[in-house]
Amino acid sequence: MIPVEKGTYTMLKKETVFIKSSYDEYCSKKLQGPLLAQLLSFSNNDKDFINEETIELLEPYLTLKTEAGEPLFEGEVAKKASNALMGLCVWAGAMSDYHKASKIVKPKLRLLEIRTAELAEAEEKLAAAENELQEVNALKAALKAKFDSQTAQKDALMEKAMKTKRKMDQANKLINSLADNKIRWIETSNQFKQTKKELVGNVAKASAFVSYCGPFNAEFRNILND
Repeated sequence: MIPVEKGTYTMLKKETVFIKSSYDEYCSKKLQGPLLAQLLSFSNNDKDFINEETIELLEPYLTLKTEAGEPLFEGEVAKKASNALMGLCVWAGAMSDYHKASKIVKPKLRLLEIRTAELAEAEEKLAAAENELQEVNALKAALKAKFDSQTAQKDALMEKAMKTKRKMDQANKLINSLADNKIRWIETSNQFKQTKKELVGNVAKASAFVSYCGPFNAEFRNILND
């Protein structure tokens, strides 16, 4: 711990009571070297490691004012001593402002990172779901094509069955109509058989009749017929 003591300084041509400087005793050796390079390196690499304790220790310097209320930790005031001091003054104020702003921005940036990661995960799931949907749609299309093909075959078979049924109905009608003539055909067949049996006798009888009646004229034949 560095002991804190009061000191008196002349700023803006006025005596101002402030914390006694400990630079020569504690910091001169540590800050030796290329100061600008160290400040740039801190700005680029270490500014996110500033903590509340550092800001709390820096606050009295940043808010230092004269008894009349004039701010002293300002670039224009420091410029009266040297341009380098003005730059250092502005840089210290900027680091403090960055830390205060980062307390608001960092949680939002962290939330943004979380939301971005969640969005990436959701997009990955969405892509997987879309791929799965494409596979399902492809399967659906294949099943529909198969269904349409089977339906077409079924319709063709039904049409063929209807044609066969119509032929069967026509055949049944024909068979039924033939069945109605069966008895008549049987009787005609029997009569033909009987006629065939009587054919020889009928021919002989006709021949005898023709031979007997041959010598007679037509008038006498008519008398015989009567």
